[in-house]
Amino acid sequence: MTSKTKTSTQALNAAFLVSLLLLLAGCATTKAIPVKEIVERRVEVPKSLLTCADEPVAGTVWITQKDVGRYMVKLADAGEDCRLKLAAVKRLIDVR
Repeated sequence: MTSKTKTSTQALNAAFLVSLLLLLAGCATTKAIPVKEIVERRVEVPKSLLTCADEPVAGTVWITQKDVGRYMVKLADAGEDCRLKLAAVKRLIDVR
């Protein structure tokens, strides 16, 4: 091996060593990642919110439009009862 080849090999080895040290130094400085605390919540839903008003039974024979109208009002009331209770449960469990 000539002295010129030996010198260039040493320079290449030195450059490699410096590059390796820079890489290792860069990996040594790590930042701490903040960990969010996980909080478990148990939500108690009142039993009154877990059942809806019964759907009215449709009559087999309606004699007047008034009979149909009364049924429709009872049906709408039962649906509104369920929607209100569902909205209340949703507010209880919504954690945003």
